[in-house]
Amino acid sequence: MIYLKTIRLKQWLKNILIFVAVFGANEINFSNIKILVQVFVGFSLIVSSTYIYNDFKDIEADRQHPEKNKRPIASGKVSKKSGNVLMIILFVLGKLILVFKNPLLLFFSSIYVLTTILYTTNLKFIKYFDIVSVSLLFILRVVLGAYAVSVPLSLSLIMFVFFTSLGLAAGKKLSIFLNDAVGESKVKTFLKSSYDKKELLNIVQITSLFSFITYSYWIFIIKYLNEINIGTVFLILSCIFLGRFQLLFIKKTKAGLTEEIIETTINNYDFLITTVLFGSTAVVGLLL
Repeated sequence: MIYLKTIRLKQWLKNILIFVAVFGANEINFSNIKILVQVFVGFSLIVSSTYIYNDFKDIEADRQHPEKNKRPIASGKVSKKSGNVLMIILFVLGKLILVFKNPLLLFFSSIYVLTTILYTTNLKFIKYFDIVSVSLLFILRVVLGAYAVSVPLSLSLIMFVFFTSLGLAAGKKLSIFLNDAVGESKVKTFLKSSYDKKELLNIVQITSLFSFITYSYWIFIIKYLNEINIGTVFLILSCIFLGRFQLLFIKKTKAGLTEEIIETTINNYDFLITTVLFGSTAVVGLLL
């Protein structure tokens, strides 16, 4: 159990973005899903190895955090030696899975790892780069899935993921900014010296708006005008649930509760139901 916490199994939910391109392109079949499941596992193992790397780099800051100090590495339940061995095993195993699926995936996964390392060491201390680099990591997940099964990527999809993830990243930064229980860590000191609360909140609100506009444009301009059927009804419903999700996210952000978006979603009934309804109606709409 302690090692499952170390690899942050819950965070694998973010990697579901690997499946987005195949649904968006309506290329859903057993062969593609089988490949993407394998890619999902391989990539998730690699991502978990970067979490361990990040935990070692941020160990002192995590020990001052009211929640992160419970993580296995920060709390000392997993030693540096055990953590390093686990990190290497996850990284190598993940790479092996990807190379047998498509050697090109090694390139995209390596870009992900490089961006993560740069973020951990430098980029998270550079204004705007700290949130844009996180957004790039989300986009790379989508690109990885698209190339794994050779499906086209639409500009609308990329822009939707970009704006949505940018808002999530800004919300996380604002939550750290607002959390008085967090000590004056290097990250919090940087945030206070580089941003103000209003600026970060404006970024969250603006990106949420553009995320909603991009998704609505795709449904009503691209999808709706070409295919008017029962699937379109579900997509319109998904648009409504996305709007509710954005409003809930902004509300939670103002309260400083979006530092760990996965935990917030799982532990909050309204947030969880809205997220599930958005995802399910979008998938059903694309399948029909």
